[in-house]
Amino acid sequence: MNKLPGFLLSCLLAFIAGHVVNYSIIFLAIDWFDSPMLAGIGYGLCFGPPVILGWFAGVYCDRYSPRRVILIAQNSFLISLALLYVALDSTPTMQIGLLLSAAFFAGVGWSFVSPARFAALPGFIAEDKLTGGTIALNLMVMSGFGIAPMVVKNLQVSFGYEGVFVAGAIMFVVSSLLLALLRYHPESSVIKQRMEADTKPQQARNAEQQTSIWQQVVEGWQVIFRPGIVKPLLLLSMITYLLMGPMQVLLPVIAEKQLFLSEKAQGTYLSLVAFSLIIGGLISLVTRNAGKLGLQLNLCILIAAAGLGSLAIVTNLALSVIVLLTSGIAGGIAISLIVAGLNQMCEPAYRGRVMACYTIIGQVIPALSGVVFGALAQAFDAKLSLMLAGGLIVSLIVIALLRLKDVIKLESFEQQDAQKEGFEHASLSK
Repeated sequence: MNKLPGFLLSCLLAFIAGHVVNYSIIFLAIDWFDSPMLAGIGYGLCFGPPVILGWFAGVYCDRYSPRRVILIAQNSFLISLALLYVALDSTPTMQIGLLLSAAFFAGVGWSFVSPARFAALPGFIAEDKLTGGTIALNLMVMSGFGIAPMVVKNLQVSFGYEGVFVAGAIMFVVSSLLLALLRYHPESSVIKQRMEADTKPQQARNAEQQTSIWQQVVEGWQVIFRPGIVKPLLLLSMITYLLMGPMQVLLPVIAEKQLFLSEKAQGTYLSLVAFSLIIGGLISLVTRNAGKLGLQLNLCILIAAAGLGSLAIVTNLALSVIVLLTSGIAGGIAISLIVAGLNQMCEPAYRGRVMACYTIIGQVIPALSGVVFGALAQAFDAKLSLMLAGGLIVSLIVIALLRLKDVIKLESFEQQDAQKEGFEHASLSK
């Protein structure tokens, strides 16, 4: 197997297994200790380390092979699964320590795997197909997020958590083997960059190698904050990803205590989040060519946030499913358009760092919101916490509608070609 299909399959297996780890930590915190706050802390540790490590991951992806970064980093998830397996037969005090340690190692894995997957994508697809390929990769991300809770709940019922952890480890091993055997696409930008690198004077190549990693991190920050569409898109991604923490931490509580669903039904209900995100991603393949992208982005985020808050007061299962699907589809459209725009606007030499910033946002913001709203649920009530989350995001997107004028006026990413050229020129001048 080679090129894009094999790469996407490797990504899908890794993202399912990664989210199996995340959901296992959340479910175990609730099952063992009935603590939304502990679930939020665990989820925060799963996605907290990228706030520091993610910047260095971006540099490593630009400096070395993103594929090598992935193959090394996925071993951190195997350590996490091993710790969770040991925790099954431990004392309650030990279980807390092992649970949080497993969450930390998962966070280390996510720090490198997520940006490296996006940075590696151009090697397995023709350069002119990158936008569609990015949306396809993002669909794998969302599929992993949605399939994982169903996998966890069904395997838990049939084989216990031992079966869950063994299945997760197998998926990581198969994912790594697939990736290691892949060949680069002959028309990819990676092949082109290698040819260009071979023609560079030896002095220029030596100068690049002598640049410190910290200098390259700083260069990445400078590129991200330059005028253009990249910074506003990153800000919108921050608002969108605020949705994910409450969804993962609070929806299991809503499913159990408000909708009174069984274990398997809870897994199916939570999987609707990813199913709807996937549908939204597929719809974005069409809507990205329909114009008014800025308006699409903001309206979709607004609908997603309003739907999330509404779930706190809906007690009818059918209506709850409809609201959840609508919210998820809107969120899927928004995040797919954002990530496609970012990858399309990136100058290749800085793609790893720009996409690292995006994945840091996609990991740290949900982690922080999960901790905050999990603590609010512990102190007060899950319903109130969910309503506050929805209200906060609606308020932020209204502010974005008023302040991010460049995004509101955006018709298509193609109209930004001139800005992209300026972005690249400014980046290269560094």
